[in-house]
Amino acid sequence: MARARAAWVIAAWLACARAQAQDLAAPDGRSAGVLLLQALLSLAVVVGVIYLAYFGLRRLSDRRLGADAEGPLRVVQAQHLGGDRWLYVVRVGRRTLVVGGASGQVTPVADLGESLAGSDEIDEPPR
Repeated sequence: MARARAAWVIAAWLACARAQAQDLAAPDGRSAGVLLLQALLSLAVVVGVIYLAYFGLRRLSDRRLGADAEGPLRVVQAQHLGGDRWLYVVRVGRRTLVVGGASGQVTPVADLGESLAGSDEIDEPPR
């Protein structure tokens, strides 16, 4: 009697599991695994589009704000010194400055004044 009751319980449990699996399936008969895979692929496509849009807009804004941009600030020349250190000759309006950059810091090195304001190239630094 106990075995018969256990068999009925197992049969009922299997029927419920089968019904739940059918409830989870799409109306056209796709299983839950296929739906999960489709959802993950859709998410990957959306994340990819966001990634491309972010870097595309960033590159577009860099072009707008680059060396050809109009405005009072212009980088005349940049020299890599090794590691994360750079030396920049910057023109702000009519004034020319030499600044150093390293580890997220910008430090003024020299103020060249307005003497080089008309030239685009700097041959020799003043001593």
